[in-house]
Amino acid sequence: MVSTNALAEGDICTFQQSNGAWGFFWVLKMDKAPDGEKIFSLKKFDAYTDEEVLKEYIDDVEELKGLPLQGHFPICEKQVLECKPRIIGNMSVSEDDLEGYSIWKTAFDKGEAGVFTLPVEEI
Repeated sequence: MVSTNALAEGDICTFQQSNGAWGFFWVLKMDKAPDGEKIFSLKKFDAYTDEEVLKEYIDDVEELKGLPLQGHFPICEKQVLECKPRIIGNMSVSEDDLEGYSIWKTAFDKGEAGVFTLPVEEI
């Protein structure tokens, strides 16, 4: 498990779900909420596995990078911490990857969009 201070944009993380399966997410951006809490903008990979993928499993991490991603979701730091993420790789974030984030960020800055407070596995 890593602290959210160790997470960086582009990190690929794995986390164990309550059913024992492992899920994966990609860190697109990190912002600060008005109260100072971090907001993580993530995308989940459309993949799950019964066995943990470690960063040493380079071929598995490379394969993961080619899998489809689900839509962007902004989530509070507490929920990211609670899923006990493990960094297994990194993938560059391009402007094309940030389309959903940019739409959300514009609305969030106007007070017209929120942040998820559900567990990561429920999104």
